Amino acid sequence: MRIQSAVASGAMSYEMLERFAERLHAMSGGQLEVELYSAGAIVPSPRILDAVDNGTLEAGFAWPQYWAGKHPAASLFSNTPVWAMSGMDSLTHLSWMYEGGGLEMYQELLSEEIGVDVVPIFVTPSGWQPLGWFNTPVESWEQFKELSYRSPPGLAGEIYEEAGANVTFLTGEEIVPAAERGVIDGAEWLNPLEDMSFGLQDAFDRYYLTTVHQFMDIGEIVINGDFWRGLSPQLQAMVRTAAMATIVETYNNDILRNAQALNTLRDEHGITIEPTPQSVHNALMEAAGRVLERRSEENEFFREVVESQSEFARTTQPWWGEVLRMYDGLSENAVIK
Repeated sequence: MRIQSAVASGAMSYEMLERFAERLHAMSGGQLEVELYSAGAIVPSPRILDAVDNGTLEAGFAWPQYWAGKHPAASLFSNTPVWAMSGMDSLTHLSWMYEGGGLEMYQELLSEEIGVDVVPIFVTPSGWQPLGWFNTPVESWEQFKELSYRSPPGLAGEIYEEAGANVTFLTGEEIVPAAERGVIDGAEWLNPLEDMSFGLQDAFDRYYLTTVHQFMDIGEIVINGDFWRGLSPQLQAMVRTAAMATIVETYNNDILRNAQALNTLRDEHGITIEPTPQSVHNALMEAAGRVLERRSEENEFFREVVESQSEFARTTQPWWGEVLRMYDGLSENAVIK
């Protein structure tokens, strides 16, 4: 099973794919071998879904928002703004996917709305993403709007534009050159660990932590339908089990290694690390509400996904949210010796 990734080798998500491949090899006793290819090795990353559908690749790794050009609801399955507006987190998103009907809705999106014959296997979740990198203080939304900012594409970028931000879309490797030429004043990419691999700490001196444009993100392996149906039930179960194990492993690494990266940025590179101003959160959440309402009016399936997520949030948030608030309060008052 050849898997082409949408990220380069060396990225943490690529490393998690390597561990997935090793785990699957061991579980299957070598019956199913995985060959990994980095971004662009066989097809351009935006064409991964089509390449898997037509059999050019047996499988591909990316994030659902990569297919937002085919259907706007795709972004809802990876970094939906519903969660930020409902006070939910990435674990609740996973719960919706596996226990609240989200995975079935995503398969319906791929098969019936987009019209591709693939099977999605979620594999690498991540939590918060930052507002990002700047060379001047960002103290309010009004100040932020005056800056030229590299934002994510897709639904997140649409929310920034709706809020009135001055945004541009660049790939990760384009960010530092654009900053050095003065084309952009600020940028976000993925998380502290992945950002360091692009050298963003060499182009900026301030880093603002989590914001609501991508409260969670989860990468997927999409597998060609004919190839999947050709696997025995035992091998299919091994693929799903290896992916679930990789989800846990990814969370373990995400928490520790991003904390270590933040310490490195502060202590070795002299980066000023601050929380994102509340006014930025407020502006983006208000804009997200307008975008969701507009998109829901334009597309029935989009509306159905938003309603499913919102109903799940109404059921779970009061109780799981209380747990999160308790942990937050404990950590605020913790004495670490």
